[in-house]
Order: sequence, then C-alpha cells, then structure tokens
Amino acid sequence: MTRPPLSALDGTDYDAVVIGAGAVGCASARQLAGRGFRTLLVDRGDIGAGTSSRSSRMLYSGLGYLAARYPLWQMPFRPADMFQRLLYTREVMRCRAELVRDMPGHLTKHRFHYPFRKGDRYPPWLVDLGFRLVEALDGWRVPLAYRRLSPAKAAGESAMAAALGGPLRGVGVFQEYMYAWPERICVDTALDAERRGATIRTYAEATAIAREGEDWLVTLDERAPEMQGRAQVRARMVVNAAGPWIDRVPGGGWGKRRVIGIKGVNVMVRLPPAFRGQGLEAFSRKGEPYYVFPWRDFHFIGPTETEVSADPDDIRVEEAEIDYILAEANHLFPALRLTRADVLHCWCGVRPTSTRDGRQTSLPVEVAEDPAMPGLLAVTGSTIMLHRHAARKVARAVESRLGRRGPAPAGIIAPPDGLGTGQRVAAEHVVRLADLIRRRLPDGLEPDLGRGRAEELSRIAAASLGWSEARRQDELRHFEEDTARVYVNPDA
Repeated sequence: MTRPPLSALDGTDYDAVVIGAGAVGCASARQLAGRGFRTLLVDRGDIGAGTSSRSSRMLYSGLGYLAARYPLWQMPFRPADMFQRLLYTREVMRCRAELVRDMPGHLTKHRFHYPFRKGDRYPPWLVDLGFRLVEALDGWRVPLAYRRLSPAKAAGESAMAAALGGPLRGVGVFQEYMYAWPERICVDTALDAERRGATIRTYAEATAIAREGEDWLVTLDERAPEMQGRAQVRARMVVNAAGPWIDRVPGGGWGKRRVIGIKGVNVMVRLPPAFRGQGLEAFSRKGEPYYVFPWRDFHFIGPTETEVSADPDDIRVEEAEIDYILAEANHLFPALRLTRADVLHCWCGVRPTSTRDGRQTSLPVEVAEDPAMPGLLAVTGSTIMLHRHAARKVARAVESRLGRRGPAPAGIIAPPDGLGTGQRVAAEHVVRLADLIRRRLPDGLEPDLGRGRAEELSRIAAASLGWSEARRQDELRHFEEDTARVYVNPDA
C-alpha cells in the first residue's frame, strides 16, 4: 500500500488538530470525531510510541491520590486539599471502572499485596479506611476486594507474601488490573476515532503553529523514511497533547512551563515461579511508591521518581537506578538476592505532571487555554488510566467554543479480530517495522522483545508496503537500534 504524500493534506480545514498520538491524544481525537467535529490527529512518530509505551502498565486504584505528602496531623487543617483529593480519587475510580467495562480485552486481573511494617508512614487502620473509601467512591462497581491478613495467614495463601522480609504487622491483599498491552490501547482508540471520521497522519511533525485571523495554521513536516513533504492545515482549535514534549511543540505554548517531567525506571526480572501472576505495592526506603508488577512469566520492579528537565528523547536508564531498584527488591524479599544477572532488560519513561506556580502538582488533569491565544489548548497531568477523562475535558473545552455537534461516543473498544498480519500492516497505519512488531503485534512484549520474528515480519511488511530489499534491511537495523535504545540490557 502506498502512503499518500503529506502534501495531500495541504490546505485542508479542520475543527480541531490534535498533536500527539499517545493515549490522551488518541482518546481526544475519538471524542471529537465521535461528537461530529472534523478532526486531524498527528504525531511526529507512531501511535503510542512515546510515554504511553513506557508506562508501568498498571490500572491503579485511586488510593495513591489520597496520600498527601504533608504530615497526617495537618489533614484536618487542609480541608480544601482533602476535598479535592476525594473528588479526584472518585474520578480515578470511575475511569478504572470504565476501562474494565469498555476495554476488557486489554486488561488482566491479578492479586496484589501491601505489606504493613513497623514504622510505616501510614498505620494499618488508615490504609484499611483508604481502601474502603476508594471502593465506595466508585460505588463498588469494580471492587478491589481488599482484605488485611495476619502474616501467617497471608504466607499460607501466597508464596510472594511468605517471602516478604520482616518484621511484618500484616499483609493487605487486593485485586488490581494490568494493561495487557498499553500501546494497543492507543492504536485501537485511534482506529476507533478514524472509524468515527477522524483523519490520522503519523510521522508528521508539527513544526509551527501560528494564528491567522480566527483560525490556527499548523505546519506539518514529513518524518517517514524515504519521504519528503510539508503541509499547512487550518484549524479552528489546536489540542497540544504531546505529553512530556508539550513545551517543545513550536508555537504550542505561551512562554511558560506547562509540565514537569518525572522519570520512571522499571527493571524486568525473573522471580520464583510461585510468584507468577502476583504483584506487590509498597513504599521504598526513600518513601516513594514501589511496585512488583506481574508480567507473564516474569515481573518488573520499580519505578523511580526523579524530576528531569532534559528532552525526554535523551533520557536513559542510569546504572545507579538499576542498582537502587534491585536493592529495594532485596530489602522487601531478602531471600531473592537479585543481581544484574537476574535482569532481562530495563526501560524508562517521562511522565508529564502539571505545574502550578512553577511547581509540580499531581492533581488534577488540566486542559488549559490562554485567553490571549484562544483556541489553543494544552492537556497536562494525565495518565493512561485517565486518558478518557482527559479527552472528555478536551471535548467540553472545544464544545464551549465551537458549540455542541453530537453525543459523546460510547461502547466497547475491542482488539481487532481476524486480521492477518499483512492486512494489519495495510489497515493500521504501519510505517516502520518497529510499529508492526511493538505496537500492532504482541511480539514486542515477548522476552526477546520481538527479535525472534523480526526477519519474518520484515518480509510481510515489505510485501504490504512495497519496500525494496535495501529498505527492508534498513528497517531491520532501525528496529534493532530502537530496541537497544528503549530497552536497556545492563549486561550488554
């Protein structure tokens, strides 16, 4: 299938151009197209190739949003903050229930543990209350099924709980979901947006945004290999959903910092077979959230929480971060004695958090519009779990300016069924081999990160997209280089 030249878009008009095809951008395009707005979704790379592909892959409960950073005794004296946290937690739990209902094929359910230790910041009774509260805020639609067990009873039920180092005061047990494939959530959401009328153009970088009369002119430059071109499209509104790159979109900000990047590193390891499918939520010795996430026959552990200001493209996993994550795992499970030899690979991502008065805030998702630049929206502070909530806020902001066109889209978004690999290449905006292996097929999630089928899949892509043999070899090299860049092997 021949990819249309970018010039085919030159001079076209849209109600909204969405910049960034991560989870929030794809969901925003779906909301806008579903409500009847002429929508263009663009990204300088592939769908879901940025932060959405490097998340911790967990559908978090809202418990963490109730955890204030200030001392517990100050809570009664900060009622406005606690009320905001309750409202936000309710929205989080509603989004959790929505994803369980509408994207069941994208989720897997697991047993998680929460260890109680002497000297913990939060006493057991308060954690018990927190779990009950977040379930109630959801209306008990998707229960966490939380229980607090004695160390002996928890050890009798779970090999992971039995391996926890002491002294333990108890172990909380609850149910939580993991994203089976975060990148596929983005792809399927984008394809649903396309079915509802949106236009999708990947590998098209927004290099300029300028005001012209009542509209915005967005300049797009071609970034696909072996192609050149430029287009200028007109839009009544522009949605900057570029995640941690939001402040780096030319003309997409207002001379002020919209986000602060928080770097998170995760380390994939093989734990004892009896741990399979089980996870753990705890706090590190630094007081940061720390998780053991189940992933097929493996687990990944982390993340770190480090504020960064560098270009997210340049952020890499550091040796000290790997050592820290392994040390915390060995503190939780002393008998494991994990070393670098137990690490399959590592990866990191940069989470965009909103700023207020130049400082980081975890609350709430914001859709900001500068009165001096009407029609230019910036979306900050979202996670994959909240991507639909963020998209609805975007849609309401567009409706407030352009008027209401139609009802919000609804219904299950299911992974595609029955498509052969060649059909998928043709129908799902595949441009590069890495797009196919990592974000259209599950091969990129295997322990070998898709290397085992790269040759076979490159031939299928070449036949579908008309690649020359030289281009196919270039794609194989690019895939290997990109895999080595994203997924670090500490022994390599």
